[in-house]
Amino acid sequence: MTFGYKIVKDEKEADKQESTLNIEKPQWTLGEIALSKDTLAQIEEMVAYIQHREKLLYEWEFNRFLKAGNGLNINFFGPPGTGKSITAEAIAHSLQANIIKVNYGEVESEFVGKTSKNLTALFKQAEDTKSLLFFDEADALLSKRIANLSQAADHGVNTAKSTLLTLLDKFNGVIVFATNLFDNYDDAFLRRIIFNVEFPVPDKAMRTKLWEFHLSPKIPRSLNYEQAAEMSDGLCGGDIKNITIKLGLKLLAGKATEINESAMQEEIEKYKKVKERHRKPSAADVGSETTENSQLEE
Repeated sequence: MTFGYKIVKDEKEADKQESTLNIEKPQWTLGEIALSKDTLAQIEEMVAYIQHREKLLYEWEFNRFLKAGNGLNINFFGPPGTGKSITAEAIAHSLQANIIKVNYGEVESEFVGKTSKNLTALFKQAEDTKSLLFFDEADALLSKRIANLSQAADHGVNTAKSTLLTLLDKFNGVIVFATNLFDNYDDAFLRRIIFNVEFPVPDKAMRTKLWEFHLSPKIPRSLNYEQAAEMSDGLCGGDIKNITIKLGLKLLAGKATEINESAMQEEIEKYKKVKERHRKPSAADVGSETTENSQLEE
């Protein structure tokens, strides 16, 4: 069964055009993800919070100051490819819940007021179906309000952010935000997030686990996981996944008979060169339409 809500693209098509955000079953478990001890400890606290929420709220009387929604807002931040999105799936799996994945572009509308309506419908969908709500590239949604309003669209952006604050206060479910640009968040949103979890670039021990996961013992190779981890310093889980695929294709194409040190080094060097050439702009280059001192009204 497919669940969804309307995302308006054209005013003339408002009544007939519909785009669906599917409710998905999580594919990842916490046991499959290479995480630092600190990150894993925080995630275990999140799951405990959700599973024992009634005790926290009523037996321990946290409801005295949590008057509105008793949901949980989580923020994952760190470089691309460090496991933020799959960890959100793993949390949903731990809670035996489904997940709704959202990119801000999927709810944003060119028409004033429509983005707020889309957000309201999305939150209702998540609460009705008891799904974990995951916002990728959340800095676009949680960034500081536009201070110098020059057009109607700017008013719409600010209205959507104010709507989101209200929705967060009333929501009873679990929301995970993920971003590479944590510094862009507005303070009003930060105050509503209980857990801010950093996903760092993996150290050698974490890289070893990542190679163990991606390089099956059935793959012909003459180097061990520790060697692969040593050679892949500075790379993240997403990078290792892509390099593994390239190595597998090299074997299938007959360009190599096994994954050895030479083949691994060649693919890592090629990958790093491409990554360097297509490096994303820094946080300082992003968000030229906002000002640092702009704050959301609560």
